[in-house]
Amino acid sequence: MSSAMRKSKVGGPSKHSNSNLSSSSNMASKTNMKSTHRSSRMGAQSSRKSGMSTSQAGGGHSQAIVVIDPETGLEATPVSLLEIEPTVVQQQTGSLSPRSRESSDKLDSSSSAAFSKSGWSSDGTTTPTNAPFKEDEPDEKEPETISGPVAEAPQESPEKKKKKPLITLLADDPPKPTELQNEVAIVLSETSTTFILDLPSSCIADDDPDLDTIKKKNAAYLAMKKAKAGQDKYADRAMQTLNGANKNKDAQATPAPTQSVGVDVTNYEIHDAIQALKDGENEQEEEMMASNKPQGKSGGMDGLNAVQLLVGGKPDIAKAAESILGSGNFKTALTAMERIVVQNIYHAQQLKYRDLLVEPPPEVSVKAPGARGGKLELLWSYECDLSKGRNVSCMAWNKLQPDLLAVGYGEFEFTKQGNGLVLFWSLKNPEYPMKVYRTECSVTSLAFADKSVNLLAVGLYDGTVAVYDVRKPEDKPVLESSYTGGKHSDCVWEVRWVDKGSERGEALVSVSSDGRVTQWSMSKGLEHTDLIKLKRVATHKKVANTKNEAFISRMASGMCADFNSKDSSLYIVGTEEGTMHKCSVSYNEQYLETYTGHSGPVYKVEWSPFLPSAFLSCSADWAIKLWHQEQDSAMLTMQSSADYVADIEWSPWVSTIFASVTGDGFVCIWDMSISTLDPIVTEKILPRKPSCIKFSPNSNVVVSGDNTGRVQVYRLSGIDDTQYTPEEQVARLEKALAAKDAAEG
Repeated sequence: MSSAMRKSKVGGPSKHSNSNLSSSSNMASKTNMKSTHRSSRMGAQSSRKSGMSTSQAGGGHSQAIVVIDPETGLEATPVSLLEIEPTVVQQQTGSLSPRSRESSDKLDSSSSAAFSKSGWSSDGTTTPTNAPFKEDEPDEKEPETISGPVAEAPQESPEKKKKKPLITLLADDPPKPTELQNEVAIVLSETSTTFILDLPSSCIADDDPDLDTIKKKNAAYLAMKKAKAGQDKYADRAMQTLNGANKNKDAQATPAPTQSVGVDVTNYEIHDAIQALKDGENEQEEEMMASNKPQGKSGGMDGLNAVQLLVGGKPDIAKAAESILGSGNFKTALTAMERIVVQNIYHAQQLKYRDLLVEPPPEVSVKAPGARGGKLELLWSYECDLSKGRNVSCMAWNKLQPDLLAVGYGEFEFTKQGNGLVLFWSLKNPEYPMKVYRTECSVTSLAFADKSVNLLAVGLYDGTVAVYDVRKPEDKPVLESSYTGGKHSDCVWEVRWVDKGSERGEALVSVSSDGRVTQWSMSKGLEHTDLIKLKRVATHKKVANTKNEAFISRMASGMCADFNSKDSSLYIVGTEEGTMHKCSVSYNEQYLETYTGHSGPVYKVEWSPFLPSAFLSCSADWAIKLWHQEQDSAMLTMQSSADYVADIEWSPWVSTIFASVTGDGFVCIWDMSISTLDPIVTEKILPRKPSCIKFSPNSNVVVSGDNTGRVQVYRLSGIDDTQYTPEEQVARLEKALAAKDAAEG
């Protein structure tokens, strides 16, 4: 049948009209081709669904849905894209296209019958037909050959001309009439998920069971990477990856309830708590050291066996003694014991230092007019082997611990220069200092900070300015000037701490022989700023005698300085040529005022702590002068010896009292309310020469250093010790100045 159908197609269709074809032959043709058309269509559909050709598709009772487009007349059944073979080509033509070479013959043989059955017209359009299938027609009967065009079906009503997709259920066997009414279930199932890109996590939890395996793999990868690092084909390459977007998640929670609790504690309770913490830390360190020691034969022996081992002359004696002597607890215990012994020796002197010793009342005697009853009583001397033979160059009291005295040792002459020393003496132990700082050259100035009381500024003979932290056990400065950081090129004779306010804190100011008054900031190291560069000024006498002479150097050597207690922006600078200049930190090019009166180097200037407009000065010209900042000449001039005055100090208790030391070995106490000609107390310490003097800030005591390395502590008695108000202090000093003016008038 297939060959006959093929021959008819090759011969070509004959042109006949639809009227020449009888209805009986048309129906017979439809009946005879029924089974052949259905089987071929079913085979094609089965092969299309399974991805095989019609000849490859096996038998069996399978059903499929064929969708035909009524407009084009082509088959519009959906085809699975994943199951189509590459050899299958679907041709979009007006006739049914074969799926493979094997099924083409069967489709060609039944094409004519299919056209007539499906209602295909010559122009490619279709008309629905309702001809029933006849099961009693044999399938082997060959249909009549159609040489002309396909006969057209009878015209139907316009309602029936509405084009709809024809859905035909094909099967190998013709369906029974009862089966046409059955429902066909179509099940759509989801295919398995295919992952195109899978990026496993690079993190793993600590409690994951595969943690050890992952670590081994990482170690193996690192080992392989390290092994390939030296190969020619190995190269490190970086790549940029996108970070996952962060997401902030907020949660609203009820604030935790709080309650303010106050507790009253005392200083000794705080001290005991801190000491308990330190003891606990020491015990933990000892336990750790004991656990790290190897356990030998002597690990479990008792104390008696240990003593016997030491007495027996074993080589562990030296190590045991060294560990005991080097222990911090042993040193602390020795220090406490030493202070206890020293307190027993100096008990009476320390009571006098505090004015706690009750003395018998002095005998009543009639004093002559002008008699002075002041007295300096030597209590003890700060001296040890380290300080013997050294010159005491400067001293400074600590602001927080007034009993702590820092003493600097160094020579003033260039030919006697050597290493320097700073010793910290305390009332607890006058025999040996608490701390020792060693410097490479002589110490020429000292000053404790007012707010940061643990900082000590030190000026050295070579121009170095160093800052020490007394809390640290080592003797190295925390900050030190250098040549690249503005170091002075000559001796630093004075260092002062200046309060710049709560925001800027304290600043350090130094005065040197190189003519610079420099301010040091500690915010970023030790940074310097020159407040002023001292320049020489010509006095009236020099101008009259040396008209045509020029200065060898335009720079003046600074010897001392002091800042005003009321206005910290004003300060007085004493120079080597004998002049003094009032300056301001806001002006670095000129002086506010110049005071001339000394004929030698000015060794010390100091503002009055009670009257901010008055200041004292001492010089190598043997004189002590009292100045008022509004006048360029001295208000008072005092002289007690025929030698230089090395140092002066205002009394912190009485506005008219000050102390001085001279080069001929005298320690003098002056009271301008009594006399401006002679001191009220004089103490001669020859053959030693005193170099500096200080009043104690918390007791009626004066300390004086000399050129032998000794610091003597004197108790001052028999002077005015009345507690005056600040206004009364100012009135007493102004009265002394007015009395001098009245005497001159």
